[in-house]
Amino acid sequence: MALSSQDQDVGKSRACASSCLHVSFPPSSSSSHLDADLDLDDISASSNPSSSCFHSCCCRFRPSFPLSQSPATKIAVQDQHYRPSSSPCPYPPASHHLHYCCAGPPVRRKPGQGAHGPESSPAPDIFNIPALLYRKWPLLALAIGTNTYILLHYSPHFSTFSREEDQTNCSASLLNSLYLIIINMVANVGGLAARAVFLMSTRPIAQRADVASYTNNAVAAIRTLESTWYDVGSGLWDNAWWNSANAFTTLADFANLNRDAANELNIGGVLMNTFQQAQKATASASKSINAAGLVTTSYAITKREVPLPIEGRQMSAQGFPNFINEFYDDEGWWALGLIRAYDVTQNQDYLDMAVRIFADMKTGGNTNCNGGIYWSKDRKYVNAIANELYLSVAASLANRISGDKASYLKIATDQWTWFKATGMINAQGTINDGLDGNCKNNGANVWSYNQGVVLGGLVELSKANGDKSVLTDATNIAKAAIKQLADDNGILHDTCEPNCGSDGNQFKGIFVRNLRYLQEAAPNNDFKTFITKNADSNWNANRDSAGKMGVVWSGPAQGVSGPTHSSALDSIVAAVAVA
Repeated sequence: MALSSQDQDVGKSRACASSCLHVSFPPSSSSSHLDADLDLDDISASSNPSSSCFHSCCCRFRPSFPLSQSPATKIAVQDQHYRPSSSPCPYPPASHHLHYCCAGPPVRRKPGQGAHGPESSPAPDIFNIPALLYRKWPLLALAIGTNTYILLHYSPHFSTFSREEDQTNCSASLLNSLYLIIINMVANVGGLAARAVFLMSTRPIAQRADVASYTNNAVAAIRTLESTWYDVGSGLWDNAWWNSANAFTTLADFANLNRDAANELNIGGVLMNTFQQAQKATASASKSINAAGLVTTSYAITKREVPLPIEGRQMSAQGFPNFINEFYDDEGWWALGLIRAYDVTQNQDYLDMAVRIFADMKTGGNTNCNGGIYWSKDRKYVNAIANELYLSVAASLANRISGDKASYLKIATDQWTWFKATGMINAQGTINDGLDGNCKNNGANVWSYNQGVVLGGLVELSKANGDKSVLTDATNIAKAAIKQLADDNGILHDTCEPNCGSDGNQFKGIFVRNLRYLQEAAPNNDFKTFITKNADSNWNANRDSAGKMGVVWSGPAQGVSGPTHSSALDSIVAAVAVA
C-alpha cells in the first residue's frame, strides 16, 4: 500500500498502531461488512517515538473498516494514517491498557447523555397528558380530522343545510350539530386516549426500559473490565488464558445484541487485537485438579511479537499459535469465542481459526471410554467440560459451514449419544466432573460451568438437525442445576466460594450465558426470572466502590478479579438478551 510523503516519515511503533485499531460492526447481522472508506479526523503521536505508545498515541478517528479484510490488512491501513506530531498528546493517557484508543478527544454530548453513553431513560409518565399530546399530536390530529369528516358527511343536521329546506332552524341545527361533533369527538378521542394509555402501560414499554437499564449496566461493566484488566500487548484479560476466551465470547455476545453500544466501546477493535496478539504470547501452562474436580491453572504469559516454536509436547516456554495448547478444553473455549465473533462481524478469519482449533481437538479422541475426547494431551482424564465443548463446537460449525455440515453434525450427534451413555449425568439430573479410570462417573463436584456448556451445545445441535427433543434434555439439565446450585433467593453459587481460584471464578457466568441461549431457543419464564435475578444481584449487591464485581453473586463483592468480573458480566449481558 503506497504511503504519502508525510506518512512515510513516521518513526512509529507497530504495537501502537495495533492498540489504536478500531473496528466497527455492520448495522445488522445480515450485513457482512461496512463501507470501505476511512473517515479519519486525525491520528497523531508525541514527538518522542521511543516512548510507550500507550502514553503517546493520541488516536482520534472514526474508521469504518470492511470487516472481511484480514487482520494484517487492517493494521496496514492503520499504519498508513499513523504519523508523528510535534506536540504532545493533549488527552489523558490510559496507562498500559487500551482505553478508547489512548483516551481520545473530549466528546460533545447531547443533553441527557451520560459520560459513558446514553443515560437510562425512565419509563414514560402515562398520566402526563400535555406531554403525551405533544408527542402524539399527529395521531390526535388524525383522530380529530377523521371524526370531523364523518360528522360533516353523515350527520343529518348538516344534510339539511345543503338542501336549505328550513332556513329558520339553521342556527338551532348548527348549534345542535356542533354539540354532536363535540360529543362524538370526546367519545372517540377519549376512547383513543384510553386505549393509548392502556397500551403504554403494558409490558412492552417496561420491557424496553429494562433492556435499556441492563444495557447501560453492561456498558459500564465492560468499561471497567477493559480499563482495569485488559492488556493490549498480550490481548488478554488479567493475564488469564482460557478465562480471556470467555471474556472474548461475552463481548462478542454483547456486540450481537447492541451494535451501536459495541461500536462506542470499540469492541470490534478489542476482538481483533486479541485475535492478533493472544497468539503471539510466550506462555507456559500447567493445570492441577483436586479431589472435588476443581481445576487450578497457572500460566506464565508475556507479550512476544513472534511466537516461539512448539517442540514436541513440552509445556515450557511455548506460545499458543492458532490458540492451540496442551488442553483441549482451553482450545474449545477459544473456538466458541471465535465463532461468536464471526457471528457478529462475518469476518471469515475468525471462523477459519475455529475450524483449525477443532481439527486439533479431534486428535484427543480414541479414548479408553469408547468415545469422546481427553481433557489434555497427556491422555489421562476424560472429563465433562472438554467433551461438552467438543459437542458445542462441532454443532456450532455444522450450523455455519454448509459444505461440511454433514461431517460436523455426525460428530456432534455421536458425541451427545456417547455423553448421555457415560453416566456423567447423575441421578439428580446434574453433571459431575468426569469419569474415573473405569469410565464410570467419578462423583466429583457438580460445577456450574459443566451444567452450562452442554446447554449451548444442545441448542446448536437442535438447530442443526431439527431435533427438538435435545432441547428437552437441555431444559431438564438446566432445571436440575438451578435446583441444586441456587440459593433460596434464586442466586447461583458454586461450592468453592469465596475461594474458587482463577478457574472457579469463571464458572457461573458460563452457566448463565448458555442458559440464555437455551431461553432464546425454548422460552421458559423460570429461566428468564433466574437470569434477571442474578443480573440484578450482581449489579446491586456484588459491586465494590470501583464498580468491580466479585465471585459471590449474592454479595458483597469479594475476591475481585478479571475472571470474577467478566463472569458476573455474563449475567448482565444475558439479561439484556432476555428482558
